[in-house]
Amino acid sequence: MMKIQLKKWWQQLMTVTLGMALWLGAPAQALSQTVTGTVTDEGEALPGVSILVKGTTQGTITDIDGKYSIQAPGDATLIVSFVGYVTQEVAVNGRSNLDVVLEADIAQLEEVVVIGYGTAKKSDLTGSLAQVTAESFEAQPIARVEDALQGRASGVIVSRTSGQPGAGVKIRVRGVNSITGNNAPLVVIDGIIGGDLATLNPNDIESFDVLKDASATAIYGSRGSNGVIMVTTKRGSGKGKINVEYFGTSSSVPDNLDQLGVVDFAIIENQRRVRTGGSPIFTDQEIDQLRTTGGTDYQDEIFQRGFSHNLRLSASGQEGKFNYFISGDYVDQEGIVINTGFKRLSVRSNLGVQVNEKIRVNANIFGTRSENHNDFNRQNLFQGSPIFKAVTWDPTTPVFNEDGGYNFRSIKGIASLNDNPVFVLSESDFNDIIDRVNGNLDFSYDIIEGLNYRLLAGVSLINSSAENYAVETGDLRLPNASFGGNKSTLYQLSNILTWQREFGIHNVKVTGLYEYSFNENRFNGYSANGLTLPNGFYQAELAPNSGQVARNGYTKTEVSSVMFRGEYNLASNLFVTGTVRIDNSSVFRPENRTGVFPSVAAGYSFADLVPGDMVSELKLRAGWGQVGNQNVGAFSTFGTLTFNSYAFDGASAVAGTEVASRENADLQWETTTQTNIGVDLGLFQGRANLSVDWYTMTTSDLLLDVPLADVDGGGSVLQNVGEVQNTGIDLSLDFDVLDIGGISWNTILTYSYVQNEVTKLFSDVEEIEGTFNAPGGQSRRANIIQLGEPLGQFQGSTFLGTWKSTDTDIPDGLQPGDPRYLMDDDGNIVFGAIGNGTPTTFWGWNNTVTYKGF
Repeated sequence: MMKIQLKKWWQQLMTVTLGMALWLGAPAQALSQTVTGTVTDEGEALPGVSILVKGTTQGTITDIDGKYSIQAPGDATLIVSFVGYVTQEVAVNGRSNLDVVLEADIAQLEEVVVIGYGTAKKSDLTGSLAQVTAESFEAQPIARVEDALQGRASGVIVSRTSGQPGAGVKIRVRGVNSITGNNAPLVVIDGIIGGDLATLNPNDIESFDVLKDASATAIYGSRGSNGVIMVTTKRGSGKGKINVEYFGTSSSVPDNLDQLGVVDFAIIENQRRVRTGGSPIFTDQEIDQLRTTGGTDYQDEIFQRGFSHNLRLSASGQEGKFNYFISGDYVDQEGIVINTGFKRLSVRSNLGVQVNEKIRVNANIFGTRSENHNDFNRQNLFQGSPIFKAVTWDPTTPVFNEDGGYNFRSIKGIASLNDNPVFVLSESDFNDIIDRVNGNLDFSYDIIEGLNYRLLAGVSLINSSAENYAVETGDLRLPNASFGGNKSTLYQLSNILTWQREFGIHNVKVTGLYEYSFNENRFNGYSANGLTLPNGFYQAELAPNSGQVARNGYTKTEVSSVMFRGEYNLASNLFVTGTVRIDNSSVFRPENRTGVFPSVAAGYSFADLVPGDMVSELKLRAGWGQVGNQNVGAFSTFGTLTFNSYAFDGASAVAGTEVASRENADLQWETTTQTNIGVDLGLFQGRANLSVDWYTMTTSDLLLDVPLADVDGGGSVLQNVGEVQNTGIDLSLDFDVLDIGGISWNTILTYSYVQNEVTKLFSDVEEIEGTFNAPGGQSRRANIIQLGEPLGQFQGSTFLGTWKSTDTDIPDGLQPGDPRYLMDDDGNIVFGAIGNGTPTTFWGWNNTVTYKGF
């Protein structure tokens, strides 16, 4: 990392220009002398400090060296102010030189957290919240924002869905709540709902504040059941500076999956054929040749060492009342699977201005473009995962034949009969492109002392496309192409009114909100096969009689909300917070659109009762609340039809329609009810901070597809049935172990335990099939949901080894050497739950050691 302090000549120009404007705008008065001086912060010059003659509009700002010059009467008083410092009033007393040393505003610098539609001191919290600041990760080579959360926030688990560059990252807050709905937390970026962490530049992040319990997330009502991640991006301050960062990484598979050697593979294949009454397929000469050549390891053929490059630039600073943060980020990642990769370019501009004592305006603009090349998870469309095919393909067949072309299939027709995985990966050209532009305006107006109005207006424009081109499987091997385009428009208007007053030892804060959000999505796409020009996606032409499909889609959703929150603080010891949010969502019918989500929480600090200064904080917290999940499609309450062909007379087919989905006008929210009890302990004047939370949460009215009897037309209908319960413990320890002689060492330890259980399905049903497909391409379900068990049950058969010649109970039709599976009393292979993929315990330990800035 390289940091460059820039001497900004243009800052001096701005200083002179602004100073002249202020001087020209000042009323005529008796100016008796010129006062000059330097403003510093314990020896460090401060540029951009505001100097104002009290009682007038005449003022100036300090230059790059902290120096100023102003005309003022000898008996005048100068008001010296700067963000983050205590404002000082300094009497001139006839002096012509007046230096000022500003002191940091300790109260302002006290740790503040974002709680949604406002902020709070961390010491005043009543809900469960985890904060991760840029200080803990900004010096580390992090390419994705989600990696900054990993292991740093208790109750938050971060895992990659695959090793594909740019692939999705799964984040869960306090486990999973919904069986078929979305379990991802709500992301709020600078107050705007519905952000995407994958698009962000890690260097832009100032802090994450994760709202975990319902008493904290209830302010987001119908969208808060999975937790809320509040993201605050950086703003400029202090001297102008430019940062340049570059880092590169290398990735590889640590070791291939164990496989049978090629010689053993050939020998066992011969034995299998002889045992079943056939003849050996490999000659002794062929086996000797395989012993010499070693065959083909298809894992080695598809895996590679992937390199990535990350370049980041940023400029930030403050000029008087104006602050700025401008950044750019470029990521180029090469995949560990051949012909895969990911690129992302993003730019950001965060500008802010203190217009006057009452008005503050911030404007943020963010744009990004990402390109994901050959996401191998999408290759599942072609006979399953290429990784699965690589470990099951015939190792005796080379990648290429003697003519230099691909061996498309196994030469001897053994092992996997799918296409050569190297061919599939090398000849595919799948490109997922996403362009996104976000803009938001944050306007704040202090109406009177203690009463503030704030307007948040945000818009997000997303254009995404999937351009797919691949050689079709089968004997003809003609190319096929498909295209899918999505255009999404999202905007949000939030009107926030906040009133706060102190009455002696009583502190009261009330927040009111009216919010409207809108989301419109348009989709169109096509697909075609049998293309005559195999020259890529843009030059493909259709052959006669080739298959063609066109499709379009449109959805629109709206949510209007009101929210009230009251906060009470008694002598900085007793803290009480109450919230209620009322949401109206267009995804439900009018009679079910309104959801009410209340919460209440309280905390009491016992620190004053503990003798000595070892304990700096000891607080007990408790909270209860309800939040919702409206994760259903825009038209899910209505039935849909689909077209098909039917041979009503048993011979000729005619076009007709059938029911694709059933109507259910009674659909409503999934509701999560949560209780949380926590303890916060601070030791050694805040050097060590420990938080422990116990919680229980129950999600009811789950949205599940309930099968219908054949006499009712068969199929299924989406209903509010089922219940899931989570119970767990979160623990977080942040400890400044060492800070002496320029050496500092900070350690963060997080630990979480969560027990998940499906407590209700529907009717008398005790298990239902899951929704995840197995990776082999056969469209078999990989999971099962069972009553009394946690979500994430794997479905399959239990392998017990092979049948031995000494076994006396070998079933008919099987011989020694055949695979042996767990069977029931009737001799049938048992197919059901064989394990669980939902973790109950996860922890993280992060250490940061610095020496004089290194």
